[in-house]
Amino acid sequence: MPEEEVVIKRQPFETRIHEIDFIRGILICLVVMDHIFNFTMNFSSGWAGAEHLQPYWALNQAMHFYWDHPVRMVVRWLCLISFCFISGISCAFSKSNSKRALQMVGIWALLFIVTNIIRGALLANNFDTSVTCFRIDFNVIGVLAWSTLLYCFFEKKNWVWLLVVALIGLALHPLCLVLSRTEFGHQTYVPFLWRPYVGSEVEGSNALMQADHMPLFPYLGFFFLGAMVSKLTYAKDKKSYFKKYNWERPICFIGRHTLIIYGTHVLVIFAVLSLIGVFIK
Repeated sequence: MPEEEVVIKRQPFETRIHEIDFIRGILICLVVMDHIFNFTMNFSSGWAGAEHLQPYWALNQAMHFYWDHPVRMVVRWLCLISFCFISGISCAFSKSNSKRALQMVGIWALLFIVTNIIRGALLANNFDTSVTCFRIDFNVIGVLAWSTLLYCFFEKKNWVWLLVVALIGLALHPLCLVLSRTEFGHQTYVPFLWRPYVGSEVEGSNALMQADHMPLFPYLGFFFLGAMVSKLTYAKDKKSYFKKYNWERPICFIGRHTLIIYGTHVLVIFAVLSLIGVFIK
């Protein structure tokens, strides 16, 4: 009898472009760390109370030092730019960018609806959760979703088209920044262009306060720059340009599941800190 052919299934780490997963894994780890510090800052304030009980107050001040430090702001901008740039590159490996875009738009819409419902319920019942706000109208998920959807119209075109869209996206940012600081910007609700103006809220209800916000511009520009680079490199060769090492595996695994981690880590952090708060109280 002829010998049966043995089919060996290769692992994702062996078949995927490892440097893309690696960079994405590093970035999502930084995002999770940032959110851990932010939630700890909020919760430790409640633990310390008006009496500024130690060591909770010291923990709160340490988190404030991190959160307000200029270095954190620079690193945050670099991370957001890198996320969009890498996502633009990844378009070259998607079997269906239109399907992926619609899925991400759906996730953004769900995030928008659910967080607004939670925010409204908390305000209506005057319930304190130790977290300043849960509402997210437009953030990195929205940016990547709509950037990917727009990319679908230019997917088959020359890289010059991608560069033009990228430059337009970058150029619109200063205009949006100026408009956001005018009376028109304060009275106009366009969260995909600028952060809603808190000062325009009715009776100080904080209805427009955002837990997280990220405008479409200039980040759509960085997404299309990544797509352009991919069109000239990865889309042609479909191969890695850097040597692969086994120690990268855990980070690459995280990088392959960034959307799942992004969607669940906030709930995990909130649950853990809430449980710690029960024991502290």
